[in-house]
Amino acid sequence: MFEEVVPAIASALSAQGSELLVAGSRSAFKSLCEIIRARFGHGTPEADSLTAALENPGDAERIEAFARYLTRVMVEDPGFARQALAAWHGATASGSAEGSAVVNNFSGQAEQVVQARTIRGGIKF
Repeated sequence: MFEEVVPAIASALSAQGSELLVAGSRSAFKSLCEIIRARFGHGTPEADSLTAALENPGDAERIEAFARYLTRVMVEDPGFARQALAAWHGATASGSAEGSAVVNNFSGQAEQVVQARTIRGGIKF
């Protein structure tokens, strides 16, 4: 059920690494990390796996171990799973652009979607 999204969550959090370990960090990923940390508790194997993944962003074994714990807890606790997935979707949908960059987010179903930034002249559909 969570086989596709949990590895992405584990990899993304691990890639954020030290930023998520810093108390002052404010980001959607920090919020997701805090939700997971609160559920895992302190001094548990689950919490240790999260810390290990954050402290070793390139270590696939530690990321996979964290993903296994996260999957297990999500299966056992559907309320936590909903909360974590909502935070994940919020984190991945909250892209930001700097300068002249553009971030496009689309969620839902549609037969046709058009996203554009600057259009000069007319458009015919």
